[in-house]
Amino acid sequence: MRESVFDDGVREGIQRRIARLGPDAQRQFGRMDARQMVCHLADQLRVALGEIAAQPMPGPWMMRHTPVKQFVIDVMPWPKGRVQGPPEAFTTVPAEWARDVATLRDLLERFASHAGDHRWAPHPIFGEMTGPLWGRLTRRHFDHHLKQFGV
Repeated sequence: MRESVFDDGVREGIQRRIARLGPDAQRQFGRMDARQMVCHLADQLRVALGEIAAQPMPGPWMMRHTPVKQFVIDVMPWPKGRVQGPPEAFTTVPAEWARDVATLRDLLERFASHAGDHRWAPHPIFGEMTGPLWGRLTRRHFDHHLKQFGV
């Protein structure tokens, strides 16, 4: 499946799911609570937009090879609660629920507004990423974490 947050219908569906999320939603896997997850997704968007500089993470060099990136982003099943992302994607401390959710929703729309020409920041694991890859990764990342909380 190659859905992207750059597709209006896909993004609107994600926005509806975010609206159904509550601060006390119970996780079905992993360690984050709903408040931390909202901030984590916002931080991921800030990394992609270049607002938070993320250092490259150690790992197999092949993860930076385009066919491998595409396989991981589009095909490979993602483990539930077993992967630790870059520390920069966990920098925002949850504050006030409504404000944190509004920030996430606004960041998602701002991210999507850059579907055309934009200089995307490198991903800490995958390295250089095109806009279409960032759009698909972001869609899958949001889907993964929203499912984590049953929405």
